[in-house]
Amino acid sequence: MAESRFSFDSADEAATARLAAWLGAALDKPVLIFLNGDLGAGKTAFARGFIRALHGQNTQVPSPTFALVQPYEAEAALPILHADLYRLGAPEELDELGIIDALADHICLIEWAQNGGGILPQADIDIHLEATQYGRAITISAAPHLCAQLDKAATRDAALEAFLATTDWADAQRAPLAGDASTRRYERLQSNTAESTNTAKPAVLMDWQAAPDGPPVYDGKPYSRLAHLAEAMPRFADMVTWLRAHGLAAPQLYALDRAAGFALLEDFGDRTLAAEARFDKPLDQTVFYFEAVETLLHLHAQDAPDFLPAYDGAVQAIETSLFTDWYLPYCGVTPNATAKAEWRAIWQKLGDDLAATNQVAVLRDYHSVNLIWRDQAQARDRIGLIDVQDALKGHAAYDLASLIYDARIDVAESRRDAALAHYLTRRFGDDQKARDDFTAALAICAMQRNLKIAGIFIRLAQRDGKPSYLGHMPRIIAYLKTHLYAPALKPVADWLVAHAPHALEPQID
Repeated sequence: MAESRFSFDSADEAATARLAAWLGAALDKPVLIFLNGDLGAGKTAFARGFIRALHGQNTQVPSPTFALVQPYEAEAALPILHADLYRLGAPEELDELGIIDALADHICLIEWAQNGGGILPQADIDIHLEATQYGRAITISAAPHLCAQLDKAATRDAALEAFLATTDWADAQRAPLAGDASTRRYERLQSNTAESTNTAKPAVLMDWQAAPDGPPVYDGKPYSRLAHLAEAMPRFADMVTWLRAHGLAAPQLYALDRAAGFALLEDFGDRTLAAEARFDKPLDQTVFYFEAVETLLHLHAQDAPDFLPAYDGAVQAIETSLFTDWYLPYCGVTPNATAKAEWRAIWQKLGDDLAATNQVAVLRDYHSVNLIWRDQAQARDRIGLIDVQDALKGHAAYDLASLIYDARIDVAESRRDAALAHYLTRRFGDDQKARDDFTAALAICAMQRNLKIAGIFIRLAQRDGKPSYLGHMPRIIAYLKTHLYAPALKPVADWLVAHAPHALEPQID
């Protein structure tokens, strides 16, 4: 039941969209939202801002006035059902429209909910919009914790406005960008006037406020600390600065407030292999993978920066524990404490052996979602590097494994083989031992990464209400099977035979 209220005066549709984005960021489970107000009050504008904040700014959001309902699905967000009941003939029609069924697993945004009286349950969140002389007066009635989060977001936004006032983007139009599975938030900025070189181009705002540690998962420490995940802006700023200084295409930092967690970045656009469906002209994947490998070769020719923690056995063991803690229980297998300790010991040894050789800066997420294709750039500058804050110092094979055993998209076996051959030839030439050692390390890295991802994707589906990640699981399981019987991974194969012999067999829908 709604218990608290949050009030907001919106000067324009962009401000309404920001409020909608704050609300979306505060939700982690299906809810029923009523949008109330007269014709022209801005209900659909609020819904449009909400949907685009969660599912991407390129999402087409037509008014559902005539279709009555419009569903939206995205991999990294809860599914949404947007309904306009203005033309509903009778409340009983709600069953036919699928709205009642959707309440269990969708965020349901309902305009003119009063026309479904007697059938729709009470809203979890009630939003009232009213046109005023200065824009829109918006009141949100919701649970106290949600209103508290909106208050916090409004305070944060005021600090952000003060930051922007010190930059060339003080007058910029702001559009929320769909975020990722983290505490970071993004907006695309476009200045109303182009009085300087900078403001002739859009910029991306990163808003990354340091968050408190999560619950302890092992040895009294939270997962983020054990896995050396970056938890605040300074690591990102240091890493992009280092990458640019070493001739790699990381975003330029136009403005930065390290302590507050604000940064204005060069906008690389949003063309990735994972988002190819949105573009009319297909990307030449042969060229893409060639440049992606060339970028890795250049990265691996540099000494890793001293500020990076080691990607050692302790980190690899805690990452692969996601497989035993999330994936195996999903398959009906719950290893006991002794078995889990054996699993961690196996990966501690494998990880420490990897960390002893071939150390470079490892970006950890070098794959289709985070490599931006820049049409206007040349050579390796065409591969834009984002999401680099979690970099560690580790084995060079890891990022190549991320690239060619991509968790999000299918990579043809011939393309994987060509990319590996390209890397081996350019880096090791005719040194067969170096080539063999690297290929063996690649199998370990691919296995470790995909064990971790198997656990993460199940966690996203079960804990975070994002079942679309399950669609990637057959690909992940295929990668695990591909590398399971590499000689160096015999302890892993033996452990699975002893404790989870059928773990890689289920068909996951």
